[in-house]
Amino acid sequence: MYKSYPFIFCVISLLSIISCSSELDFDQADDIVLSPRIDADLVFFSLGTDTFIDVSIPDTTLVVRDTTRLEFLDDSFIRDNIREIEFTFQVDNSFLQSFSNRSIFLNGNGVPQYMLEFTVAPSPDGSSMRTTIVEQVNEIELEAILNSIQVANEIQLNTNGQFIDGVISLQSKALYSLEISDF
Repeated sequence: MYKSYPFIFCVISLLSIISCSSELDFDQADDIVLSPRIDADLVFFSLGTDTFIDVSIPDTTLVVRDTTRLEFLDDSFIRDNIREIEFTFQVDNSFLQSFSNRSIFLNGNGVPQYMLEFTVAPSPDGSSMRTTIVEQVNEIELEAILNSIQVANEIQLNTNGQFIDGVISLQSKALYSLEISDF
C-alpha cells in the first residue's frame, strides 16, 4: 500500500502539468521583452598632494589624466541591445581648491566621441567635501558613446598661487539598460 504513493504523486503531478499547458499561448513568445539594468565600474582613483608635480610653482594648472578601456562596449550583444546609460560620479575632495573633471569617451583611434565635464567643489576647511554628479545620456549621445571603446578621465587643479594639500578620490559607474526582444 505504501509503495503506490510515489506512483500516485507522479500521476497527479503529470495531470497538473498537462492541464496547465493547454492554456499556454506559445505565439506570444515573440512579445517577450527583457529589460535588465547592469552596473559597470568606470574610473576610480585616489590622489594625494604628492601626485601633483611642480606644486611649488605659483599660479599654475596641474593636470592628471588616465585612460581606461570600456570592455562592456566591446561586446556586440551589449551594443545591439543597449537603450540607455546613466553615469554617476562621486568625488570626495579635501583640497581647498576646486577641480575640473573631464571624462572624454574615445573611439579606437583616440578621437573624442563624447565628453562629460563638471566642477568638483573645494573643501572649506580641509575636511572631505563630496560632489555627486548623475548624467542621463540621451539617444544622440548614446550613439557617440557606443562609438567609443575607452574613456580618458582628467582632473585639473588651478593652484591660484596657493599651497595645495589634500586628497581627491573619484568613483564612477555606468548604469546601462538593455532591451532584449529577439529570442
